Amino acid sequence: MNLRLQTILEHIPAGKGTVDVGTDHAYLPIALAESGYKGNIYASDINAGPLAVARRNAAAHGLEDRISFILSDGLTDCPYEELDTVVIAGMGGDLICNILDRAEWTMDSKYTLILQPMTKAEVLRYWLSNNEYEIREELLVRDGVIYQIIIARFGRTRLLTDAELFSGEFELIKASPLCSEHIGQLIKRFSSAVKGLKDCTDAALRGRRSIFSDILKELNEMRARL
Repeated sequence: MNLRLQTILEHIPAGKGTVDVGTDHAYLPIALAESGYKGNIYASDINAGPLAVARRNAAAHGLEDRISFILSDGLTDCPYEELDTVVIAGMGGDLICNILDRAEWTMDSKYTLILQPMTKAEVLRYWLSNNEYEIREELLVRDGVIYQIIIARFGRTRLLTDAELFSGEFELIKASPLCSEHIGQLIKRFSSAVKGLKDCTDAALRGRRSIFSDILKELNEMRARL
């Protein structure tokens, strides 16, 4: 199992049950079962093909009776009364928002959400903070590239700056050995964006350049505080 999934595994709390949404090969549920986790373990996927592969992999590990497999569009058909942890990893941030938006039962502080967006982390953080989910932890993991893992729970809002929507809350990431590199990558990204809009005359594009410039300034301030 790769470091990204290993880090997620290490942050699943002991409890009633965990569902891995979009489980694909069921690597995470299998590792969770093998770790000695005592709660219910569910592996869900929207497509029958990957779910069949997941079942075969579980069977190969002798765990076909330990993991429950669910054909489900996101969390739609997941047995929320048997869960207290939801893992959604390896999807775009906008898709994760869509899944959570259709699962109002996660709006309960008893559920821990472990979310790993492949893209659009800023969209996910914006959605969480505007729907009263508190981001409790931000993890940075290098597994070829730097991945961001967000751990959240409903019930309290902590507003983020525009730059923090992209980087994660500074106070939660500043101790990470990868923080400086992570912020540096964002600085490079926004420097390029600002430069690319330097000579624009369209009012909307000038407004975008101004926003990007403000984000870039804040990112540089973050890096200076490390």
